[in-house]
Amino acid sequence: MPWLSNQIPLIKMRIKRIRYIAPNLFSGISIVMMWIAAMFSLLSETANKVGLYIALPIAFLLSTLANKGFRMNVYEKILYLLFVWDCIAYLWADNKELASLELHALLGAYLLSYVVSIQGRKLSNAPYLYFVWVLLYISAWNYAAHHILVFMTDNSDRLNDENLNANTLAYYTFYFSFLCYVLSEIVEHKTLRFLWTIAFWVMFPMSFGVALLTASRQVLIIQLPLYAMLIYIRFIKGVSVKSKVLFCIIVLICLIAASGQVEKAYNDSFLKQRAEINITEDTRFGLIENAIEVGVDHFPLGIGSANFQGVSDRREIAHNSYLEAFADLGLIGMLLYTSLMLVFTIRQWRRYRQSGDKMYFAFFTFGLLYALDGFFFVFYNAIWLISFFMLVAAHSEAYYEQQTKKTVSLTTNEEITE
Repeated sequence: MPWLSNQIPLIKMRIKRIRYIAPNLFSGISIVMMWIAAMFSLLSETANKVGLYIALPIAFLLSTLANKGFRMNVYEKILYLLFVWDCIAYLWADNKELASLELHALLGAYLLSYVVSIQGRKLSNAPYLYFVWVLLYISAWNYAAHHILVFMTDNSDRLNDENLNANTLAYYTFYFSFLCYVLSEIVEHKTLRFLWTIAFWVMFPMSFGVALLTASRQVLIIQLPLYAMLIYIRFIKGVSVKSKVLFCIIVLICLIAASGQVEKAYNDSFLKQRAEINITEDTRFGLIENAIEVGVDHFPLGIGSANFQGVSDRREIAHNSYLEAFADLGLIGMLLYTSLMLVFTIRQWRRYRQSGDKMYFAFFTFGLLYALDGFFFVFYNAIWLISFFMLVAAHSEAYYEQQTKKTVSLTTNEEITE
C-alpha cells in the first residue's frame, strides 16, 4: 500500500499531461485527415469516398473532442442556420431525389466547415489548414494532367469534365493565389515566406493560362482585381515614392514584354470565342431569368431544397449562389447567404479602417471577391468552396483576437509604467 500511495501523485501528473497533450494531438490528426481527404478528392472514386466517409468523420470527431465549449463565431451561426433552413426546405420539395442529394452535399459541407472553424480558432494552425487547399489544388492539376489535358487536341477544347468542372479549377486558382499571399505574410521561416511570395507572383501569369485552358472568363474577373488589391496593399501603399515608381516601371516593362504573346494566345483561344458571345445568348442568362421566375412563383419559401434544377429549362443549377438560394430556399435562404457575405466583408473593412493592418485588407479583398464569385456558381452546398470561406473567416477572427490581446497588453504595460 505505501508503494501505491507513492504512485498516486505520479499518476495524477501523467493524467494532467495527457489532458494537455490530447487536444493538440486531436488537432494534429484532424488536420492530417483533411490533408488525406484533399489528396484523395480526385485520385479515384474509391479514394474520394475514403476521404469523405472515413477521413472527414474522423477529423470531425477529433475536432469535437478537442473543442473547448460550444462557442461559435458569427459566420458559423449564419452558415449553420442556412444549412438548417435548407434541411427544412426538404419538406416542401416535390423532387425528393434532388432534395436528398442536397442534404447529402450539405452534410459534407457542414463536416469540413465545422472542422476548419474549430481548428482555425488556434492561429498557429492556420498554415497547416491552408495547406489542405494546396494539396487540393495539386490534386486537381494531377487529375487534369492525366484525364483531361492529354485529350485536348486544339484550342477549341476546354479543360472540363464531369469530375473536374472548368469553373471549379477557376475557384481553386483563386483560393490558391490568395493563400500564397497569406502564407507569405504569416509563416515565420524566412525561406518559406520567400517561396510563398514567389508562388504568389507565379500564379499571376498562371491565372491567364488557367483562363485559356478552362475558357473561363471569371478567372480574369476575379484574379485581376485580386492581384491589383493585394499588390497595392503589400508593395505600393506606405512605401516611398521612389519605390512606387520603380515598382510600377518594372511591372510596366513586364507587361509590355509579355503583351504580344498574351494577345496571340488569347486571339487563338476558345476563351475569346466565349467572350464574344452576347450576354443574352449566354446559357447563364437564361438560368438567371429562370431562377427569378421560380423564386417569385414560390415566394417566400422557395420551391424546396435543390428543386430549381428539376424545373429549370436546362435542368441545371442557377450558377448563382444568391438566386439559387432564392429559388430553392426562398427569401430566408437568400438573406442568410447574403448576410454571411456582407457581415464578413464589412467587418474586415471596418477593422482595416480602425487599425490600418494590411491583413484585414487582405481578408476584405477575399470577402469582396468571394461574394462577387457567388454570382457565377453555387457555393453554400459545395464542400471545398464554402469551407475555404469558413477557414478564412476563422483565421480572421483568430488574428483579430490575437491583435486585440496585444493591444490590451500594451495598454496595460503603459499604464503600469506611468
